[in-house]
Order: sequence, then structure tokens, then C-alpha cells
Amino acid sequence: MTNKAIEDLNQIKSIMERSTKFLSLSGWSGIWVGLCGLGASAILYWWQTSSTYTYEDLTTSDPYQTSYTAGMLLSLALITFIVAVAGGFYFTIKKTRKQGKSFLNKVTKRLLVRFSIPLIVAGILCLIFYKHYLLQLALPTTLVFYGLALFSVQEDTVKEVKGIAALEIILGLLAFYFIDYTLLFWALGFGLVHLLYGAILWNKYDKIKQ
Repeated sequence: MTNKAIEDLNQIKSIMERSTKFLSLSGWSGIWVGLCGLGASAILYWWQTSSTYTYEDLTTSDPYQTSYTAGMLLSLALITFIVAVAGGFYFTIKKTRKQGKSFLNKVTKRLLVRFSIPLIVAGILCLIFYKHYLLQLALPTTLVFYGLALFSVQEDTVKEVKGIAALEIILGLLAFYFIDYTLLFWALGFGLVHLLYGAILWNKYDKIKQ
């Protein structure tokens, strides 16, 4: 084949990939989520070391202890989730618009549906854990199902997502096994891994285009 034919085939391949994959993930989104994860981990660690009620109180059947501890944990989780998602969407939508594309299209809608299903299941499981005084299993569960959510969309976006999905699942399983170090694994998964992933993404896709 001539060089011209090879160039034409590569161009066709690139066009087809852009039409079937979401390639506008921003590295800043990963960095933002990582900072939120580390911030939430630091708050939870400080709360554990300075409060009368600890993470272990989630295993007790004392209504006052369980309600107090679970309420604090769920409030922190909800705030962290909202702030992280809002920032992640902001940076990604900003990059998409800069590329002259529409954020909400067939590809992103499919990606969001696939991504949401494992997270919804994780949320339901956490509510079940709360009912049975097993909320200490919530953090490992969110890691594993977040990894599964990423794995379910890895074919719809940049190839690096597959690696981060595997890391999140592994860290989640380790958090289940080494339950006393759950917070450490959660900080690694939602904090450090996202920071590294965001930096790699920014250097590979964002930096070049700036």
C-alpha cells in the first residue's frame, strides 16, 4: 500500500473512533476527583482520631451510636460525591466545548447509562449495610463497584480507563480483606490513583492541544 492509502485509512479509523468513543475526558477532571477523594479521606481520618465515635461504631447495634456515626459518614460521602461529580463534569464539558463538540450525544448517553448502573447497585448495597449495621463495608464496596463501572465503559472512552478500573477493583478487594486499613485503600483508590490518572491524561491529551 502507498503512503497516501495508509494515511487515508488512518484518517478513516480516527473518524470512526471519534464517532463511537468519548475521547474528551479532561485530565483536570481526574485531578479534581483525586483531590476530593484525598480531602474526604483526611476529614474522615481526623474525625476518627478526634471523635468519641469511630468507624468501628458502625458495627454496633446501639441506635444512638449507629445513627450518629452513619449520619456523619453518609453526609460526608454525599457532599464528596456531589462536589467531585460537579467538578468532573465542569472540566470535561469545558474541554468538549473547546473542541467544538456537543457533550450530550449518543456516545455520552450510552456511557453515562453503563457507568451509572454499577454505582446504583453500590448505593443500594450501602443502604442494606446500613440496615444491618455493616456500614463499615461501604468504602470497599464503593471501590469495587466504581472499578466495575469504569470497566463497563472502558471500550467507550480512552484506553487508560481500563487500567484505572483494574486498580480500583484490586484496591477494593484488598480493602475488604484488610478491613482495618479500609480508609487507607479508599484514599489510594479515590485519591492517589485519580491524581496520577488525571496527570497522565492531561500530559497525553490536554497538554498537547493547549
